[in-house]
Amino acid sequence: MNYIAFIAGLPEIAWDDRKLSLTVSEFRTQLKDYISGEDEKLVDLFFLPNDNHQVLRLLNKQEADVSLPTVYPVKLLEEEVAEPDRMIPAYLREFITDFKGEHLCYEQVPENVLSWMYYDYMLETDNLLVRSFAEFSMNLKNLVTALNARKYGREIAKEVIGNNEFSIALRTSNAKDFGLAMDYPFAEKVIALMENDNLVERERGLDLIYWNFLDEAVTFEYFSLERVISYMLRLMIVERWSKMNSESGRKVFMELVEKFRQSFQFEEQFK
Repeated sequence: MNYIAFIAGLPEIAWDDRKLSLTVSEFRTQLKDYISGEDEKLVDLFFLPNDNHQVLRLLNKQEADVSLPTVYPVKLLEEEVAEPDRMIPAYLREFITDFKGEHLCYEQVPENVLSWMYYDYMLETDNLLVRSFAEFSMNLKNLVTALNARKYGREIAKEVIGNNEFSIALRTSNAKDFGLAMDYPFAEKVIALMENDNLVERERGLDLIYWNFLDEAVTFEYFSLERVISYMLRLMIVERWSKMNSESGRKVFMELVEKFRQSFQFEEQFK
């Protein structure tokens, strides 16, 4: 499907933008007037991590976070957690069933198990950009996880997800770059970033790696769904950092700190 009219009307966004002329929520609302049902399902894939988060909260008897933009209404997620049906993706139904039946492999904490299942779900799609981004995102996050685990003397194999070549190298290699830098140029950049003790600068650098990947991925795509998705994901990055200039900036920073802190506490929690 050609999205020339929609893309032509979008405001330009740049890496160093700090003020938004369009929010992600507004983008999604406008897109609904142009997008086909099948393409919308592909766009929704990038919001499913919020649904994953809600499901984890509900399974742990916590209230849902209504501030998160989910694909499925919170009420529906509550119903699915109570009794899984066919209204949500198969991987979420499977996770809920396994979690409630205590059949999860606890060598990985539940959050990691769900992330693994989510990425596998994305990798099953027919869209090349979706699959490429899913694998790139999983690899980058795995590398960050492995570097943190190595730094703090934790077992990498219990924290890395997936079974691709990249994740296997992280689990088995003792090399500084896990033997990955030659085939994956971003690996060296990530390793250098992780040596920076400034958490915000580090996160900013990681987002720049995502940004460059998205730019390169649609070099020859002009009015396609792939261009729409790339714009949306870059808009998410700009929106996230624009909050640093608002009163919610401290909250965003504390969320980064909490994410970092939790990455070293989940394993102890679920032993």
